[in-house]
Amino acid sequence: MRIFYAVPTLFLLAAVCAASADQGAQAARIAELEAEWSARYGERDLDGIMALMAEKSVLIVPGAPPIEGVDAIREATRAMLEGTDEVSWQSDFAFVSSAGDMAYDYGKATTRRGDGSVVEGYYLVVWVKENGEWKVAADMFN
Repeated sequence: MRIFYAVPTLFLLAAVCAASADQGAQAARIAELEAEWSARYGERDLDGIMALMAEKSVLIVPGAPPIEGVDAIREATRAMLEGTDEVSWQSDFAFVSSAGDMAYDYGKATTRRGDGSVVEGYYLVVWVKENGEWKVAADMFN
């Protein structure tokens, strides 16, 4: 009788471990995407940046109302890229939902202004799966 209960329990534990390992791999992927995004920003690669955006995405920047949709985000990003500031960031933590279709990460951002000053802040990004790929659903920074 004990084997009757032990076998399903072992399958359940194996499934939980596999799901947990996949969540860890997906969280690592989110951190990689953040590094790619930061590099694209440094290269002022507007098309590369926009390739990371979800169909329905929102950008929340300090002192402005939310910027909704890829067309509006493209224009806002274009304006930011035309400035003299150099911005880079790195993920400190990423979490992937147990369903594997939504994630978030946050980290530290550094802005080097045209006048030589440096401003440090933080960001939070929500990611969703679209057609099997991680895309940015919401981006907020301070």
